[in-house]
Amino acid sequence: MAVDTLEQPQPLNETGRFRKYKIRTGMLAWIFHRLSGLALVMYLIIHVWGLRALTDKEAFNALITGYHAPLFKIGEFFLLAAVTYHAMNGLRVVLIDFLGWSPNQKKLFWTLSFVALVILLVGGYPSIYALVVHFGG
Repeated sequence: MAVDTLEQPQPLNETGRFRKYKIRTGMLAWIFHRLSGLALVMYLIIHVWGLRALTDKEAFNALITGYHAPLFKIGEFFLLAAVTYHAMNGLRVVLIDFLGWSPNQKKLFWTLSFVALVILLVGGYPSIYALVVHFGG
């Protein structure tokens, strides 16, 4: 009599219909890369739509005046954050894919996140300063 020595597959650790994942740095980077990419596409659509004001001098002046509003300064800061993150994470992916820095992914992620933070603080200073002046007096 032959005994089946193969192990039976273990059931997946599932909650309901969805598999339970541990959120790690790589998955978080992937999610934020996709979200920042979508945000940049939405910005480009709005930007191209706003360019129609170039044909009318009054409409253009009104558009530029509106860009000095606090809401647009906040949006400008978030645009810089999305571009910076997307660029730094894209650089991380290129370094991993083309240079094979695979074992150093977590260190590379945090190093480029620090670089992105410095770029965000230096580049975002004018927007932050305009908001402080507007609301602070």
